[in-house]
Amino acid sequence: MNNPEQINMGSAHDIMQTFAHKEIHAHFREFDGWKCRQVLSPIARDVTYILSREVRGRKECVTIAVSYDEEPSTLPLEALAATVKDLKGQYLVVPKAANVSAIPKPVRVIFMETFGFLDGKLVWLTRKKNAKHYPQSEEPARAGAAVSACEPHTA
Repeated sequence: MNNPEQINMGSAHDIMQTFAHKEIHAHFREFDGWKCRQVLSPIARDVTYILSREVRGRKECVTIAVSYDEEPSTLPLEALAATVKDLKGQYLVVPKAANVSAIPKPVRVIFMETFGFLDGKLVWLTRKKNAKHYPQSEEPARAGAAVSACEPHTA
């Protein structure tokens, strides 16, 4: 490996995407039939997914955008909505304390457990013993609604 321009980094997958993927799987479990597919986002720094599952012979699809901006946009979700038929919901995954006041009602917000804004900076919310703890903010009930939206179906 004499060429200094080639560096083997091991993985091109961003660690922040790994945490986002874990957040999504915590709400949309494979056990409940959800299949996750990452798709190209119109905003380069955002990550978008289409999740689908079969329920009683019908296909359910939801779109998810992950944004690390303090004031996230729904532009990636709008672009995905135009390409997905039988869309059952739209979700926006954002760090804790992100300003979601401009997000329209049909979009459900999921707040990350691993990242949040503290004094205007994006920080990793570690669970280590000596770390600075992030204050819990009280959010409207619509943020919590995303958790119950993925209940397993009954046969």
